[in-house]
Amino acid sequence: MATAVPVRNPLQVWRENAVARRLFVLVVVIAAFLYPILSTDVVTIYTATLAEVYVLLALGLNIVVGFAGLLDLGYAAFFAIGAYVTAMLASSRLSFGHSNVSTFLFSIGSNGVHINFFLLIPLAAVIAAFFGILFGAPTLRLRGDYLAIVTLGFGEIVPKVIENLGPGNSLGLPNITNGVNNITGIDSPPNVNFWFIHLNFSGLDPRPWYFLGLVIIIISVAIIYRLRNSRLGRSWVAIREDEIAASHAGINITGTRLTAFALGAAFSGFGGLLNASHLGSVSYDQFLFQVSVTILVMVILGGIGSIPGVMVGGAFIAFLNESWLAWVGTKVNDLGTALHPAGGVIGTIGAWLATLPVESAKPMIFGFMLVGVMLLRPQGLIPERRRALEFHPETQHELEEEQEELYTVRTGEI
Repeated sequence: MATAVPVRNPLQVWRENAVARRLFVLVVVIAAFLYPILSTDVVTIYTATLAEVYVLLALGLNIVVGFAGLLDLGYAAFFAIGAYVTAMLASSRLSFGHSNVSTFLFSIGSNGVHINFFLLIPLAAVIAAFFGILFGAPTLRLRGDYLAIVTLGFGEIVPKVIENLGPGNSLGLPNITNGVNNITGIDSPPNVNFWFIHLNFSGLDPRPWYFLGLVIIIISVAIIYRLRNSRLGRSWVAIREDEIAASHAGINITGTRLTAFALGAAFSGFGGLLNASHLGSVSYDQFLFQVSVTILVMVILGGIGSIPGVMVGGAFIAFLNESWLAWVGTKVNDLGTALHPAGGVIGTIGAWLATLPVESAKPMIFGFMLVGVMLLRPQGLIPERRRALEFHPETQHELEEEQEELYTVRTGEI
């Protein structure tokens, strides 16, 4: 009797070689640090800096969706909380009295509240995590579609609350968030001058922001890897795979899910802090529902539960959103302009292409991407090992069984 031969692909072989993986990671990190030094394209470096914010958000949502198996459709709410915490604690938005109390770490007085950026990093994370617990505590007993609807509601509520806590609000409260107006003049991080490291955040050069975001991402990835391999991380996976079995194994379902929600919110607070400080202003319309959908697309595209996957998905969507679609749109319009003088059918097509708004079709493009990924590679670009094994059986016998079941479902024949 012939033995079943394992079905192995190059990705499985790669995952079994720990030395090669570590060398590859080291090369990627070195290349990431050298990229802004060797590149002369400031616009691309600026786009890469925005991509780092998206990557942070995708890493946080991956804890909730990928590790714990919770569908969160209101993740942009915590992004907004982190950004507005930064805006109110590092600008002149909140002023007290007529004099200033100033120390190395903070300044409070008539010029507003100005807390040192590096002190704001844990503060924004803790406040976002607190709101994650506050939102999650009454809702995480729900499951599936019901939880998704509730998180969607929170995602809609937070921008509306920010919008309605401005001047002359109907609640009679002070002007806290500046309402529909931007909060501007947000402080930048202090300049760093240490040995050969010189980072000036007060100028127009995006390179210091790029390096800061890269360091935050590296630290975040190290923390998330440790969490995933910890007892808590294994509890998340157990709940995701079989909640009833996890409960019988002694895992506190509500508490464990709440921890995932809070930690995901904390990493979103990181992203909000970095984005608000980089842009120097915040507005409530930067955190609408489409932001939550975009981050979810990053996680699904890269590979649910896969840390490298969501990083690749976040960077890909960021460059697509901020740069590549604009480039494609320009090329399509140029092609249409070149074809228009030909006349006839070609000229008509050229006239249409010359005015085709490719950039405005982002939601449709995201939709097609999701459909394509679900049909062609449902495990994502760089899938998590467990999900990859689920989609690719280990033996030829298991593969034949899977194909037989799919044939039965499609044709109705046994």
